[in-house]
Amino acid sequence: MFLLKENYWEVKDTKSKGRGVFARKTIGQGILIGDYVGKLVHLRDVNYDKEKENLYLMYYNDELGIYPNLKKPGVHLLNHSCSPNCWIIKFKRHTLVVALKNIKKREELTISYLLPPKNICKPCPHICHCQSKRCTKTMHLTEGGYKKWQDFQDKEEKKGKYKKINNENILKPLAKYPKTISKRYIMEIENLEIT
Repeated sequence: MFLLKENYWEVKDTKSKGRGVFARKTIGQGILIGDYVGKLVHLRDVNYDKEKENLYLMYYNDELGIYPNLKKPGVHLLNHSCSPNCWIIKFKRHTLVVALKNIKKREELTISYLLPPKNICKPCPHICHCQSKRCTKTMHLTEGGYKKWQDFQDKEEKKGKYKKINNENILKPLAKYPKTISKRYIMEIENLEIT
């Protein structure tokens, strides 16, 4: 679901990536874009070959994933980029999307899918079509990048920013969301240099 008002974003077709989300107005750095809410599923029960919803399955931890409501526009429509302008963060058991930098009007909102290295990801491959100057032609992180991302998440979990999802059926929206994420936190993410 989007946390931004509808006059800030629109869903449009792209040339090579299907649908994408584009800014209707400038979106400032640190602004929360949305929350990845939906049905919680055990990853062991997912049939990746048969279910088209898996295109939108958000990996949460080693056991659970989140299926969004595909009938409503939401952050599940953000495409991957090797040079993303948004990022995924964990907050009170939720997966939020935040603007890493100022996003200009008509610019596509993108995230890194943060997929594990090809040698440990199944099914593969996940080919990237972002066409950024830094495009690696894959949505998978390198082994070094993946380790940095895992270490960062472990550090944040110890600080208490990450909380495990309980075995509920539906991940519902929070009663209240922060409006922005601190620049210091965004700098920490940028300094990871994993994409």
